[in-house]
Amino acid sequence: MTPRARFPRGCLRRGILFLASLALLLTAAVAAADNVDPWVYAHAGLDHFYSLEYKEAISDLEKAVEGDPGNPILENFLTNAYLFEELHRLGQLEGNLYSASNAFLREKKPEPGRQPAELIRQRIARVKQLAERRLERNPRDVNALYALGLAHGIEANMLFTLEKKYLDALRTGSKANELHERLLRLDPNYHDARLIPGLYQYAVGSIPRSVKWLAFLFGYRGSKQRGIQLMQQAMMGGKWVTSDAAILLAVIYGREKQHAYARQLLTAVSGYYPRNPLLFLEIGRSYEREGNRKAALEIYLQAADRREAGAPGYFKLKRERLYYEIGSLYQHQGALEKALQAYGKVSEEPNSDGLLVAYSALRRGEIFLAQNRPERARAEYERAAALPYEEPRREAQHRLRTLKP
Repeated sequence: MTPRARFPRGCLRRGILFLASLALLLTAAVAAADNVDPWVYAHAGLDHFYSLEYKEAISDLEKAVEGDPGNPILENFLTNAYLFEELHRLGQLEGNLYSASNAFLREKKPEPGRQPAELIRQRIARVKQLAERRLERNPRDVNALYALGLAHGIEANMLFTLEKKYLDALRTGSKANELHERLLRLDPNYHDARLIPGLYQYAVGSIPRSVKWLAFLFGYRGSKQRGIQLMQQAMMGGKWVTSDAAILLAVIYGREKQHAYARQLLTAVSGYYPRNPLLFLEIGRSYEREGNRKAALEIYLQAADRREAGAPGYFKLKRERLYYEIGSLYQHQGALEKALQAYGKVSEEPNSDGLLVAYSALRRGEIFLAQNRPERARAEYERAAALPYEEPRREAQHRLRTLKP
């Protein structure tokens, strides 16, 4: 018989104690995981937000709100994520990134959804209520004051972008500005509160002279220079609005034709959020506004390469619009064969936008005519004429009539 192995009692007791300690440690770890600091979720949510990953942003921000119920700042972050998710669905975040196709695609944008708009309105009302209750208990509660002003700012953005109620947006933005100016009088070092007054100052200061007297009559006053200064201070000293301020300043520098400054900011922010391809394309658009089509083309080509390579986030770019823009830039530069190739890629996707396919056929027809290849041009015009889009069909039919049989 094989003798049974025997363990000394002390060794067995130590083993039991070790297993018990391990069980306690695992239990503590699970408890700690269930008690994550809500700001961990908040920061993760904001990273998703700036990366255009709104489902993930909303999920993380909901967890942040659950971890700190009643925190109006976290509630604002969540509300803003819902608003930008809808703006992204509507194509309003793309701006003029695809200038070559914007003219004929502008009318095709979807309508705002009633359900998202109602949810955003309800959430804004909730945040206002939370902040106002805290301010009733303590009128010097700077976080509550900041949250209340931010809620009015989000509401102004919604009125302007979704509902197109521009005067209401100006009035609500004025209230947000007033609240944050009041906050800055209480705490001049609360630099996040400089963003909304800065944007307000710039917006009102940009009103055309022909109607500025009317704004002045209703009590709206602003200075573009003061607005830019406040936003710069928010970018440099803020805790939550650094990225917002940088993006807004890049837009403003572009409007002011300070394109090099705009690109510096866009390059920095794009580096922080590499999964947001719109920030990268804005660099190309900046070159285009400046008249440097060659540099713009390089950016769009890099974006196309990243999309084809499956770079994180670049699937969000609409392939057909990207290649139509590339084709247009090549065509302007006289690189006609490359333009033909780019326009040809527009129709490669099975779900390509039909209107873009029609206009790509028109552009290819133009190039074939310029190359003295009338039969190839005729084939492209016939393709465009066969598609159910009135404007390109009419243009294609006109071109076909001018071609000799």
